[in-house]
Amino acid sequence: MNRQKEDAWREAKRRCRLNDEEVRMAKALGFQPKSLIKNIPSPSQPWKAAVNEWVRSLYEKKTGSGKPLNTAEPKAQPALTLVPQNGGERRNADDPWPDHPQIADLPPLDLDVDVAFDEVDFEPPSENDIDEQEGLMLRRQRLFRWAAQAISVAVSEIAEVEKVAAFGAVAQPLETEVPRFRAFRRHHIAILHECADLDLAIWMNDLSRLRDLKNAMARGLALVQNTPYGGVAHHQVDVHLFDSSTGQYRGRLCIFGKCPKPQKLQCLVPGCGAQPFLQQLDNYHFKSSFFAAAPKVILFERPTGFLARPPRIEGNQRQIKWTQPQYDGGTEQDFTGDDLPF
Repeated sequence: MNRQKEDAWREAKRRCRLNDEEVRMAKALGFQPKSLIKNIPSPSQPWKAAVNEWVRSLYEKKTGSGKPLNTAEPKAQPALTLVPQNGGERRNADDPWPDHPQIADLPPLDLDVDVAFDEVDFEPPSENDIDEQEGLMLRRQRLFRWAAQAISVAVSEIAEVEKVAAFGAVAQPLETEVPRFRAFRRHHIAILHECADLDLAIWMNDLSRLRDLKNAMARGLALVQNTPYGGVAHHQVDVHLFDSSTGQYRGRLCIFGKCPKPQKLQCLVPGCGAQPFLQQLDNYHFKSSFFAAAPKVILFERPTGFLARPPRIEGNQRQIKWTQPQYDGGTEQDFTGDDLPF
């Protein structure tokens, strides 16, 4: 533990009136010093327990014992890059993803405290801030991976679906970059890439059942709406559709509830909606060579009978509230920050 982190824990111990045993319990629960300090009861919150009592009760509830476990930090494991970078595909029904990074336990948070990506702070983010932010990025990627598996299981019931694959940021280990968040960007601090959406490729032998495909996708997403890491909205999933016999790119699955939807400029793009719910994007040209080279994770393949298992959603802790608009059958802006140039 470096000097800065030691100072942060000493400050949390002093302000929260913790003893050494309670500090070890807090670390075993996955708390960071800042999270403990945020949960100090204010004078207007007489119903809230003191932090030391709260930590003890949470620990006993989790372990069934009031004695702290050995909290020695595990050695960092090298990242596994099992998906080839030349467009190769990996199949594993139980764990289809190329890496399974360790994510610290999600500590129970005060529901009155919002988790903000971008706080106004002119001081450089501390190592604790960096660790917390990278934990959020990994949890977000895992959330999208759960969604990909759930959607694949649901759409596999449609006979016209021949194959499903995930690609983009969800399908490979996250790389580090200077993010869009002001506190990190101002000081040129690189953290793990933000997985902003889920990109799925679906090959079908008949596109006449796209409404059924949308309904199946909704059933899959329903399974990942109340996870410890938040939920996934419909507009955060980009479904790229292909002809299974020729491999030709046909368009995207429309997120709107009607086709066409009145007063939507997207519906005026030439060719959009010629096949109901098959969306065409204005000035968009699919680049087959880029797509062929992109790493992919196969989640369903009808000819071989391969199907990824439903997601095993871990944890039962209080969830972080991700700020995202409610799905209303479509938004004016269909693109996310993670759209791919295919």
